[in-house]
Amino acid sequence: MFKIEIEESPISIEVSMEKQKIEQDHKASFKKIHYSLILFLFIEVFFYLLFSEPVTALLNNGNPLLPLPPDTVISRAARLVMIYHSLAVPFLVANTFWIMEYYPVREKWIPALKVLLIPGAFLVGINGLIFGYTRWRFFHELFYFGLFLVLLGGIVFIISAMPIPGKFPDPETNPSGLTLWGLNLEYFSIIILAVCIIVSTVMGALAALENFTGTIWGLGRPPEAFLPEAIIRVTHHDTVEAYIVSHLHIQLAQSTAMVLLVGYRTSKISGKIYKGVLLANPIGIITISYGAWVLNHYVIWVGAGILILCTIAMAAVGMINTSKDVMGEKYESASRFEKLKGLFRDPVKFTYYFLFLFGQVIVTITGISVGLRVDEVYRLHDNIFIEYSFNVGHWHVLSVLIATILMLKAIDFFEVHGLKRTIIGWLFFIGSVIAFTGANLYMLRLPNADTQLTLFITFTGVWFLLAGYIGGLYFISKQILQERNERKSAEMLLLGEPLVQERLNI
Repeated sequence: MFKIEIEESPISIEVSMEKQKIEQDHKASFKKIHYSLILFLFIEVFFYLLFSEPVTALLNNGNPLLPLPPDTVISRAARLVMIYHSLAVPFLVANTFWIMEYYPVREKWIPALKVLLIPGAFLVGINGLIFGYTRWRFFHELFYFGLFLVLLGGIVFIISAMPIPGKFPDPETNPSGLTLWGLNLEYFSIIILAVCIIVSTVMGALAALENFTGTIWGLGRPPEAFLPEAIIRVTHHDTVEAYIVSHLHIQLAQSTAMVLLVGYRTSKISGKIYKGVLLANPIGIITISYGAWVLNHYVIWVGAGILILCTIAMAAVGMINTSKDVMGEKYESASRFEKLKGLFRDPVKFTYYFLFLFGQVIVTITGISVGLRVDEVYRLHDNIFIEYSFNVGHWHVLSVLIATILMLKAIDFFEVHGLKRTIIGWLFFIGSVIAFTGANLYMLRLPNADTQLTLFITFTGVWFLLAGYIGGLYFISKQILQERNERKSAEMLLLGEPLVQERLNI
């Protein structure tokens, strides 16, 4: 005999809540894109580590684990240029989607952005890597096509995010302190940054075309690749060299500004402080970009100084709000020591904001310090190799720094919690402090100084960072799989299959 029990109200409420959750998840997030680009960049970096220290030092006495093509096939400079772009462009695209995650753009342009930016990122990353190790021309053409798609995507992004006073973005959704005469200052900063990035990109593209084809200015240069750090000591540069040096100077700084924009929303900064930050932010972006375009370090430092103040304000507010979130109602009555302990209880967010501040010391202030002494100290004959080491290492530190910040953002965004969150957070903190400190000690060493200790310190920190990246990617993957299973269960619940089994007693 069958006995059927029907409970209409609880079922209806449960189904409604699950349906609402599914619709919100579908509408609001670029989770799959974030994860795909993180995984892709991780695979690329893992491949390049087969040719680089500290992996080669540990596993093969400093020799590459895979054979390198001889210079007769492709020069070292050309290969490194392809490697840089194969990593930088997907990272730029990843940054763009993180901005879109926190700053909604016009929905009608999102399909076009996906069609242009995602294939473009993968075309550049994959084909740049293959061409860099084979010199097969077909892959170079695909690499160029990927760059073209990303450039078009950048233009479409500007159209999709262009603020209109009182109309876009919706004034009702603006946190306090975000508008001036109806203009949304957050989106104004985004547009200014996007335009500056495109200008810097076009400068690099024009220089490359002139260098290899001679069709832009007709300078008659030999079609040979070169690294900007190798020619920066030359007193006078032609247009190609000046544009390439400028391109390297500014593109990473602009990527850092993209990460900073995400930090503004993550930190929950608002009010008069935020309004001051948002008024200063575009000025800093324009100033530092212009300084790089004309190769004037003093202008660059003014822009960097403005952005330092913006970063400090954001990170300080972010740390305070992190402690508030952890402690809840106990925060107001807590002592300063207890508030600090509250901050440390979330090492992922603590390290995230700490690196924004630490970066000012190990990158910005260090760069300004070297720049002020470049003629009197670093251009001396005894310091030739030290200057070259700094020129290479300085932007390596910045690139790893902002990649680590973005990875910490991803770990928080994908809601990795519990002991695993604590372990990953402290791995990144310890690794960053050790690696970046060691790298600066190595770059700022005296002539003929022993480098063994500073390299050991740096590589020790790098191993901690690698452990953090591997662990972070693993736990993010587990979280995504868990959410996928929960989503399937919710969809089955909507179909009623589990309900029939629960309500039907045989």
